[in-house]
Amino acid sequence: MLKNSALKIANIMGESGIFRRLFPQRVPVFMLHRVYDEQELSSSGAISARNLRSYLSYLARRGFRVLTMDELWLMLSQERAIPSKSVMFTIDDGFFDHFDVAAKVFEEFGFPLNFFVITGFLDQELWPWDDQIVYALHHANVDRAEITLPSGSMYTIKLAHQDVGVAVQALRSRLKSEQQTDLYTWLRVALFPSLAVAFPSRIPREFRPMSWDDARALNRAGHGVYPHTFSHRILSTLLLQEKQSEIRRSLARVRDELGFQPEVFAYPTGRQTDYDHVDIENLEAAGFKMAFNTVPGYVDVFQNRHELPRFSLPSRFEDFRQIVNRFEAFKMNLRD
Repeated sequence: MLKNSALKIANIMGESGIFRRLFPQRVPVFMLHRVYDEQELSSSGAISARNLRSYLSYLARRGFRVLTMDELWLMLSQERAIPSKSVMFTIDDGFFDHFDVAAKVFEEFGFPLNFFVITGFLDQELWPWDDQIVYALHHANVDRAEITLPSGSMYTIKLAHQDVGVAVQALRSRLKSEQQTDLYTWLRVALFPSLAVAFPSRIPREFRPMSWDDARALNRAGHGVYPHTFSHRILSTLLLQEKQSEIRRSLARVRDELGFQPEVFAYPTGRQTDYDHVDIENLEAAGFKMAFNTVPGYVDVFQNRHELPRFSLPSRFEDFRQIVNRFEAFKMNLRD
């Protein structure tokens, strides 16, 4: 109770502009993943269209500017002043709801949204490996399974006395540290059979992607569309040739489908352990000027342009307010 009261007081102070004046020249970039309308069930890490609309309404009422990717690049590259009341939004992977729901909410306010798409997903050659885990465990026909991981070590999946969501998170986390060269083959020939689940012949409806026609429509409407690798495998787990292929293959598909040379990228999963200096060198060699990770923090002109941070869009409105009004910058400064 005391903590919530303190946060409310801090947010009232934040709306006066005091924290934005104390911490100028920085902008929060928010990351979304799934957005659902009121007729659809939510998924982990998703936000409802209603809640998203309330966040954007707040920004509109308070006079905030939502930046395009080009505007952010000009501010960083030319060290221009970053407007005190500015934010930017990104959304990762390329699901159907990004076009059907998220973009439409942003367009209600005339705000741009930046899409990082898994190009093999839009081509319907695959669907994200972490969502395949979600599907497999939620459709499991066994309570327990012993499975050999890609590394060769054994892993036990227990569903009888464990929440499925917990089991999903545990397996996802374990696989993030595994070598991912043959990850998609492993899912199909090892994980699904061990759970007695038939591998879908087509991408399940709840995980379907947007189309390239959708991506072109987003571009025409003033949104940004950029590569997020070909397969969403974690770059730091791959061999050099695979790293290069993930980057260059996704760049080529965006260029060929949308007719421009993309210069912005987002790392799959995006923790600092999920990419390395070789990946940054590969991005630079391919012509990428900026790349985003998922480390929480504000973007400022002094950062490495290939390691720009992003905040996950909070589920609580009060947390969102403290980030956009820079109270979170005050807190981060105290921790440092």
